[in-house]
Amino acid sequence: MLFFILACGLAATAAAQRIAPASDLARAAREAQAAHAPLLVFYTQPDCPYCERARRDYLEPMIADPAARDRLRMVEVDITSSAPLVDFAGRRTTRAAFARSTRVHLVPHLDFVGAGGEALAEPLVGLTLPDFYLTYLERRIDQARERLARALTSPPPGRAASATGGG
Repeated sequence: MLFFILACGLAATAAAQRIAPASDLARAAREAQAAHAPLLVFYTQPDCPYCERARRDYLEPMIADPAARDRLRMVEVDITSSAPLVDFAGRRTTRAAFARSTRVHLVPHLDFVGAGGEALAEPLVGLTLPDFYLTYLERRIDQARERLARALTSPPPGRAASATGGG
C-alpha cells in the first residue's frame, strides 16, 4: 500500500512538472526577469525523439528541482503548431510563424532570453552528445544568469553613474 501511495505521488509530481506551452512570450519574459531569471524557450516538434529526450532527461527534472526552478523559467514552442502566440514585442502570431521568424529549423533548440527576447547566451541546438548536454545546458544557464544580473544592476543607458551619488 505504501508503495502504491509513493508511486502515485511521484506520478503526480512528474505530471505537474511539465514544461508550459508558450502562449505569451512577452509576459513570460517579463515574469522571468522579475524573478531575476532568464527565460528558456524550448523549441520542439512532434515525433522528435531528441526533443523528448531533452525534455525527459534534462529539462523536466530541472524544473522539478526547486533550486533549479529558481534559476530560470521555461516555456515550449512547437515549431509546427498553429496555436496562437504573443511574441516578445506583444504581436499576435502562431507558434510555427514565430519559429520561422526566429529562424529555428532544427530541434531541439533552446534559447536563453531576457525580458525583451534578447539573447543572454548562445542557443543550444540539437542533442548530438548526450554525455555533455547537461554541461552545455548548465553553462548556458549560468551565462544567461550572469548577463541578466549585470543588466539588472547597471545604470540605464545614457546615464552615467556619479562618483558623488548626486547624479
